[in-house]
Amino acid sequence: MSLEGHIHDGMVVFSQPVPLPEGTRVRVEPSNGFWQNKTIDELAREQRVQPIAAIEDLAGEWPEDDSIEEMLALIRKSRA
Repeated sequence: MSLEGHIHDGMVVFSQPVPLPEGTRVRVEPSNGFWQNKTIDELAREQRVQPIAAIEDLAGEWPEDDSIEEMLALIRKSRA
């Protein structure tokens, strides 16, 4: 048997009346998959992750007028 509902104020609220006797033990499994342990491959498939074409794609778009060396120097200085 599968029942649908939602969480309201920390309690399960079923969409339809449930014909179960008071005190019946139940198990609730979230349907959005958030709590399911998935492999990296499963997540990549679900999110349609594609291989990168070039390593430069990982860097994103760095503004030409900003110096990465200056930024790294500032980060190192702040951590000292």
